[in-house]
Amino acid sequence: MPGRKVFTRFFASLLLALSFNAVRIYVGFHLSNKYSLEGQIGNSSTAFLRDFVWPRNEPIVELALEVAKKPKIPPLLSNMRSIDESKLPYKCGVIFFYHIACTGGSSINKWFGKQIKLNGPHTSYWTKWGRKEKLEANFIKGMTNQTQNIGPNEWRFVHAHGMSYFPNASEAYLYQWRKEVESQGCGFVVTTMLRDAIGHTISQTKGMIKPNVTLDQFMSHLEPENYNQRGLFVSQIDYMLYNMGPRNEQNATREEKVRRAVEILQRHFDVVSLGDYDIFADIIHKITGWLPEKITESNVFGGDLNYSYAELQKIKDLTEANGDVAFIDAVKHLYYGHLEHLVS
Repeated sequence: MPGRKVFTRFFASLLLALSFNAVRIYVGFHLSNKYSLEGQIGNSSTAFLRDFVWPRNEPIVELALEVAKKPKIPPLLSNMRSIDESKLPYKCGVIFFYHIACTGGSSINKWFGKQIKLNGPHTSYWTKWGRKEKLEANFIKGMTNQTQNIGPNEWRFVHAHGMSYFPNASEAYLYQWRKEVESQGCGFVVTTMLRDAIGHTISQTKGMIKPNVTLDQFMSHLEPENYNQRGLFVSQIDYMLYNMGPRNEQNATREEKVRRAVEILQRHFDVVSLGDYDIFADIIHKITGWLPEKITESNVFGGDLNYSYAELQKIKDLTEANGDVAFIDAVKHLYYGHLEHLVS
């Protein structure tokens, strides 16, 4: 019944239970630092170049333009990054954690802080984030410094969050940073945590409480006609592409947004987890050789969020329309083998 109130904590838990019927995380790794852009240019679509070409006058603009011309990557397991486990743990490296809001990133960030303390003087933590528009330039400068002069047994952890880095527009830096770190014989490990798409949107609605806005107002930027408007929260696919910055200024379709977000994961992200702390921690321990330490959940909302059936339907419909459901479905398929039995 439309007027019936539903406790969304139960609703979100049910969605997660239904989603994670397969638990196979796929970890990717850049196979060779000799990867070349030569021969990869010239097969991109006009739409891809229009929406994702490098928009700024930066020192690495030449590399960035080559990246923008790279051909589209089909979302196949064969195109994922892979790790040679026989070479683990790596003796040194940089872990780049891209923290998407309301995905459990605060718990992971605190866990990395504990790891730094547990594993001695050859580990360090660095972050620079906030909500100012021009923060990214300072983050990129600091991150570039983090990739240089790494000690023979040194691990550096970098936390990217809130306006610090825009993966879609600034992708070229990920190539530059990886090349620099791997040229020193160390590992460059790009990581993130994601979660069920609709559960993520529901979790974000706790942000309605402080400004005291309605659900319609809170969700309005996800209406298809508002494709380039920024709202009171950022969905997972938008965070993966635009962070908290300008959003979909060229009106890319939902399908193109999903394709591009998955492409960024395929090209650059080595560890991608869907809300599974234990698997995430185990993989990082194998890569680094750090002392084992469990991730403790933190920053958990303790209240209740009550919505009618009609309101939950609106949350579901707009989350789907924005591309988030399709994006997370693709991640489940590629990284967790979801529905693999249908194609085997």
